[in-house]
Amino acid sequence: MQQSRSTGSAAHTTADRQARGARRGTPPSGEPRNACEPRASSLSWSFPGTPADVACSRHWLAMAATEMWGDCDDTDRLVLAYSEIATNAVVHGAGPVTVAAQICPTSARCEIADQSSRLPRARHAAPADVGGRGLEMVQLTVDRLQVAADRAGKTVSFEVGRQAGRQKG
Repeated sequence: MQQSRSTGSAAHTTADRQARGARRGTPPSGEPRNACEPRASSLSWSFPGTPADVACSRHWLAMAATEMWGDCDDTDRLVLAYSEIATNAVVHGAGPVTVAAQICPTSARCEIADQSSRLPRARHAAPADVGGRGLEMVQLTVDRLQVAADRAGKTVSFEVGRQAGRQKG
């Protein structure tokens, strides 16, 4: 996992988060960098940070990915990674949680931001442990994972590329 730290304002406003994102290469509109046009789905939302919020936003992302890619393994990889990272933001971070996703015919990129600067870390769960496998699953599932943090919070971003010929089954 790549990690980077940058300095920034301690303020927790939408404008500050957008400015922080712009410093990391995200347009002020909240859309992920490397936007793929012309046929792309852009999604963004912000929520207080409850498990119900994660479930609802996961459903929206799954619908958009299925519309773009169909019901396939790549859609499952994208939704699994999102669910784990968004859940970590709710459980271990601080709300509100903001999300930006760009789904293109050949790839997808998601950015999940919360207001905690505490960096995620992979654990090695014992077989009997109930949790502790999420970040490791994400690392095995996505093509790229990055964490950027400053005093105003952190953003976890990941990319999933389409893998030709992989149908769900």
